[in-house]
Amino acid sequence: MKALSFIRDIFKKFPLLLTANTLLLVAVSVVDAASMFILAPVVDLLIHSDLQHASPLTKQIVALLGAFGVPATLGGILAAFLAFTFLKSGFQIFARHSILKTKYAVLRDLMLGTFEDFFHARWQFFSSGQQGTFLNTFIRELTVVGDAFGAMALFFASLLQLVLYLAVPCYLSWQVTAVSVITAFLFAWPFLWLGNLNYRLGQLNTTTGNQIGSLIQESLSAAKIILGFHNQRKSVEALARVYDAHTRVTLKAQTLALAVPLLYYPLGLLVLTLALFVAQHLKVPLSEAAVLFYSLLRIIPSIGGITSQKNSLDNFFPSYEQVMSLRRHAKALEQHGGTAPFTGFSREIAVERLTFAHPGHEPTLQDVTLRIPKGSMVAIVGESGSGKSTLIDLIMGFHEPTAGRITVDGIPLQAFDIGSYRQRLGYVPQDSFLFNASLRDNLRWAAETATNEEIEQACRQANADKFIGRFPTGYDTLVGDRGVRLSGGQVQRIALARAILRKPDVLILDEATSSLDSGSERLIQQAIEAIARETTVIVIAHRLSTIVNADYIYVLERGRIAEEGTYDALVRRDGPFSRMTQMQLLETAA
Repeated sequence: MKALSFIRDIFKKFPLLLTANTLLLVAVSVVDAASMFILAPVVDLLIHSDLQHASPLTKQIVALLGAFGVPATLGGILAAFLAFTFLKSGFQIFARHSILKTKYAVLRDLMLGTFEDFFHARWQFFSSGQQGTFLNTFIRELTVVGDAFGAMALFFASLLQLVLYLAVPCYLSWQVTAVSVITAFLFAWPFLWLGNLNYRLGQLNTTTGNQIGSLIQESLSAAKIILGFHNQRKSVEALARVYDAHTRVTLKAQTLALAVPLLYYPLGLLVLTLALFVAQHLKVPLSEAAVLFYSLLRIIPSIGGITSQKNSLDNFFPSYEQVMSLRRHAKALEQHGGTAPFTGFSREIAVERLTFAHPGHEPTLQDVTLRIPKGSMVAIVGESGSGKSTLIDLIMGFHEPTAGRITVDGIPLQAFDIGSYRQRLGYVPQDSFLFNASLRDNLRWAAETATNEEIEQACRQANADKFIGRFPTGYDTLVGDRGVRLSGGQVQRIALARAILRKPDVLILDEATSSLDSGSERLIQQAIEAIARETTVIVIAHRLSTIVNADYIYVLERGRIAEEGTYDALVRRDGPFSRMTQMQLLETAA
């Protein structure tokens, strides 16, 4: 049974919590079983108030209760019965609270563990996966796993109750018990075969849930283009299709879950009827027959419940499989690195005969060699698809070279602790991202201990202070989701200020001005040139006018270094760089 692996995994992770829950459930079942026995003297007292012809069980119960001062009267016995019932209810409330508490502890561990595994993986994990699947995993599948834990708890509760409840009828008449339980399990057996169907429905449920997550995530990310093309109807219709498919599967799974106990109910009544005939045939005393019937009335639904909960676990298991599959994939792509702390460099970062290819693809970079001296501004240019951003990803440690190496002062990058290395970098991507928070919070995200004076200084360096000063709430202005309330140039300048605030050893700018207007580009360019006097800067540039003052330029073409040199030297050559500058001059003139 696939669900057993889920139960085993959870028990390994939380043995103490699950053991405590089990003991509570045992207490509930013991108290409930005790209350069943007390029913015998109640029946005998109703028939014979003097208990002259009471059954042996009644005499034993009366003697035991008498030892605790409970009188052998109908009122006294009923009071004891009610006391046990209230005690059982109290234990049940406590047990359910403990199960819920454990459920959310399991969910918290799974959610944080999954999140941590994701963000300890290399960039390849995110770039090769579907964001909608990741989103659905956290929003739906983990919740389903929590429901699975609830089903597991009920499964164990039903099993424990079954074992303890069986002690009551077995004590009274093992023959009636054997006939009843064997018949009940024979009736339940066909329902157990529904497990495979439930598992397949669970797989479809997870798949269609992923499709919904992917479509919603994709549509929200592309909201502007959808509105711009006035294609909202297409997005709505696409969502309706995947949602309807998800609904069909969910309805089948939930209907099946409801149907099992309902279909088993009349069969359970048939078992109870059979038990009464057998008890009558064996001449079981009426009071004991009442206890026997009452205990079987509790046992038979437990058997149906076990069947239903087992099927629920089979249905929930694909959600757990997806969570654990993603975690295994993330761990397989775990970001590896050395143990040496990175404290800065004194000479250069060097890329030596580097080749890189994504798995199953042709090389993106081939035999690339370049040097970035400390304190210099080095630019990397080339047409789209030439491998510029991939090279930056390698320098930042997002990927590992297929061949060749990257060194810092002669030490391979892989020898350093990657976290301490990245903490000394400042990074501004082409599509800069701001969190849905204030400007101050976005800036301080890069340097938690930064003072207000340091924040303002970084914004002055990034030419962002003036537009911030025009906002009524200044640095406390909320930027909206992804910085939607700011212009593109403002977002880029805040991103640049955020990178500067880290006081990085290396500032990396990945086409930070390619989508900006000329005014914003000029402000960013001025900021970059000012910063370049204080730190090492690596610039990927689409607009060549932004790198006129670069110390050295490398031109990439089809993944290889086509030429290199200063701006003036490259312009004078009749090479790729010269042709690129002429093309951009023509575009500007046009």
